[in-house]
Amino acid sequence: WKDYTIYFDDKYGQIEIGSKYAGVEFHHSCPLPSRISFYYPVANSLDLSTDYWKRDQSFPISLVVKHDGITDTIAKYAFPYNYTPYHAIFKKQFQDFLMEISYDFCEDLPVVVLNIRLINISDGIREFIVQTELKPILRSCHTYSWIQPEEALYHSQGKTYLARFYNIETDSTVLFIENAGEDPAFFQRSNQGNGIDLMGIFQYKKHLDPKQEMTIIQLIGTCSLLEEEKIKENSLANWKKSQSENKKRIDGYALDLSHFGVGDSELEQTAVWSKAIIASNIHYLHGQFVPMPCPAEYNFFFTHDLLLTSLGVVNFDLEYVKNGLSFLAELTKEDAILPHAYYWKDGEYITEFCGSDNWNHLWFIITAASYLRHSNDFETLDSIFPILNRSLSLMLENKGEDNLMYAKRPDWWDIGNKYGARVYVSALMYKALNDYVYIITHLREDDSNALFYLKIADEIRNAVNEHFWDEEVGYLFNMLDEKKIDRHYYSGSLVAAWFNLIEGPRRIRLLQTVNDTLLDDKIGIRNAMPNDFHTLDSLYKFVKGEVGEPFVYFNGGVWSHGNAWYALALLADNQPDMALQVLKKYLTLAGIQKSPNGQPSFYEYRMTNPHSDRYGEIDKPTFLWAGGWFLHVLYRLAGLRENSYNAFFDSCLPEEFVNMSYDVTLLGKLSQVQWKGKGNHFQSIRIDGQPQYSAVIYSPSKSIILTRGFPEKPYLAEGNCSIETVEYSPSQHLLSIRFSGITEQNVRLVIISPQKLKMIKLNKNIYQNVIDEQYLEEIYTYSITFPLAQQMNEMFLFFK
Repeated sequence: WKDYTIYFDDKYGQIEIGSKYAGVEFHHSCPLPSRISFYYPVANSLDLSTDYWKRDQSFPISLVVKHDGITDTIAKYAFPYNYTPYHAIFKKQFQDFLMEISYDFCEDLPVVVLNIRLINISDGIREFIVQTELKPILRSCHTYSWIQPEEALYHSQGKTYLARFYNIETDSTVLFIENAGEDPAFFQRSNQGNGIDLMGIFQYKKHLDPKQEMTIIQLIGTCSLLEEEKIKENSLANWKKSQSENKKRIDGYALDLSHFGVGDSELEQTAVWSKAIIASNIHYLHGQFVPMPCPAEYNFFFTHDLLLTSLGVVNFDLEYVKNGLSFLAELTKEDAILPHAYYWKDGEYITEFCGSDNWNHLWFIITAASYLRHSNDFETLDSIFPILNRSLSLMLENKGEDNLMYAKRPDWWDIGNKYGARVYVSALMYKALNDYVYIITHLREDDSNALFYLKIADEIRNAVNEHFWDEEVGYLFNMLDEKKIDRHYYSGSLVAAWFNLIEGPRRIRLLQTVNDTLLDDKIGIRNAMPNDFHTLDSLYKFVKGEVGEPFVYFNGGVWSHGNAWYALALLADNQPDMALQVLKKYLTLAGIQKSPNGQPSFYEYRMTNPHSDRYGEIDKPTFLWAGGWFLHVLYRLAGLRENSYNAFFDSCLPEEFVNMSYDVTLLGKLSQVQWKGKGNHFQSIRIDGQPQYSAVIYSPSKSIILTRGFPEKPYLAEGNCSIETVEYSPSQHLLSIRFSGITEQNVRLVIISPQKLKMIKLNKNIYQNVIDEQYLEEIYTYSITFPLAQQMNEMFLFFK
């Protein structure tokens, strides 16, 4: 991929684009924004909406074209457009002129570059008048108050417009427009005054011969009052270079940082697009650049978005994850409580911290453990360990005597206040406890409680199956209180299937129930059903209106991560082809575009009322964690797996994945992974040119070649303990595995072999426990499960 620009020519496109210092939001394929979010010096927005659900009706900038007595109000029209996550160009042909309107951003300047290009396509000379108007009303961050400037004026012979805000809510900001192209022929000559009467109005007038053009370039930005002159001058002098550098940075990240090739253009296109979103959705916040959910909406830092996105990014960019974890540590106070959000509000920076039942605690542990498996970065994990430890202890406060986890939120949501036993948080807690044990054993922290945590995890798993499982329906249901079941089908129950809290027939039944209750075949997994939450404000203690109308938002909308969880649960059930179908249909740009009201974009959520003309409509098309989840699922489908102790490769791939190659970070190095052949097992594994006998990766490498087929030699396929080394002696037909864990920890090792197992020695003693043996297609699969008698162990497997 050299160019990942996407074209769209329907009339309902929603776009969000942006970069470090600003973001712009568009609706209905209109080339004029409904919102411009500035992040420097603080998060202020140009946004005239009075209703969040109707924010498409806001137009802080207007544009008209006049010629030959005709006036065209550009906001009335939908334009075809080309776009990337950091650039958009709208093009439309009128009777006498062609208009192109583009938006770009800069690497080190706090401006939006608005470029208006008008070409005379008539047969004669025409006079064209183009007029732009900007309403200088800022909406403050978080409280969303409308603030008008105390002063608005023009400088530089009318080429510069300034609106000055002296109040603390905006951090004493200047909103400016610099003309860097065609000089305006007219500007509004008001001096000081108040509010809407001081709009930034520029008029450009030019006689154009046939095929002649005029180009208007406006640099629209904000800065502090103290640096007004410096920023304006620097913007005029350097915007072209800075715009080019922004493009170079994002394109380099998307195209060159790492490689992923699976022979499927739709998957590869979406992988590149995901990386471009990750590179562009970092915004200025209090002297740093941090991930935020969208280019223009949600202009705060959320821990949740960082952590979920990092699950995908950790596969190829360790620095991104490290910086995010370190930023969380910077925000944390002496009590070591994990931050939930960070933002500017009414004159100061605010940090919200996680309550004891906040799911961020668990995702924090899960993401940190994944980062450690990929990076071997003990220093960073040491620095955040007090927060990890506090997060676990806070969450344990919410474990009931029934060994279920309790929370106020109904599912993964951040609204609601009804305390009860929850499937989603219980599943996360099971995974987080195992991951926490992995962390403390590798950091050489006090592991005296490690076995206790593993036992709690097993108790939670058993309790989930005992209390949440409904055998008649085939689903895991929450509890509203100690006696009353919540009969809503929440997508969060899929996490229990993904993390193997339920397996075998129960997982199969749950997936079938998901198909019957949550799946909209055209757009994906609905968030929860039945979608009657708008009538249950008092029960769940929602703020009126926040849950959404039926089929909208939380109330039955389709969210991107629900589709990711569905694919991961299918993959956990060894259904890779079905998981691939889910990924391609519901999470690729091409698949989304082919769906009702689809467009080539991601989404936060989609509307699901099949009887509405808005069925399938997308909101927040450049949503950060949608890219992170796509990449996470893609790497899993391509054979990379993780349990709580290791990263390993699984030969169970979709049928169409044959010859693949991709880069992945493992134990601190970016490895080039190449797949060859077909089959359900590995014929051979070569790492840095040498034959290896383990699909579990236990040492860093530059090159991994995985050839599928009939196994040449026995190999370790999986292990839920720390694998130290795996060696094979052809002359002795001996596979040796050195591994470590917690004394009394239940360990499971899976061995694939073309030869029958003759004998096992564990720590020099003959192993006499029961071994699960399966023989299929002349290949043996051995599953060996046992409690550890000591920390360091060695197993010798002798084959015939």
